[in-house]
Amino acid sequence: MSVSKALSLGAISGLRSLSGPVFVSRAASHGRLDLEGTPFAFLGSPRLAKLLALMEIGELVGDKLPITPSRTAPLPLLGRAGVGAVVGAAVFVSGGRRAATGAILGSTAAIVAAFAGERLRALIVEKSGLPDPVVALAGDAVVLLVGFSSLRDPR
Repeated sequence: MSVSKALSLGAISGLRSLSGPVFVSRAASHGRLDLEGTPFAFLGSPRLAKLLALMEIGELVGDKLPITPSRTAPLPLLGRAGVGAVVGAAVFVSGGRRAATGAILGSTAAIVAAFAGERLRALIVEKSGLPDPVVALAGDAVVLLVGFSSLRDPR
């Protein structure tokens, strides 16, 4: 189970960089992800969860602006890979598994999703004629659906 969570949270971090941390922090602050006693315990702070959610809203808006750099430019891509590594490692550590394995899975998923998401978005705009912001909103919906489903309580 940790593998699919690390991959899905890493992937959505590749699409919207703060999305993975938002979902991990929210799950940890609500007791659905046990990060106590780990280097990732700070993610369980309810204040941090709220701050990350506010920052994510800003990212969702900023993503639609024409001045926003490509997610695959070196610096944004590096950031997404780093965030993917953190969320992947946190998920693995919460399950008693090796952080390094989760970090590799999360960062790889973030990089792949960044390139795939950017290309898919451009292709949909080109083939459908829909405005880019409309297609980007569909991407936001995918991020939210994957994020909520990846950390839902299995009970």
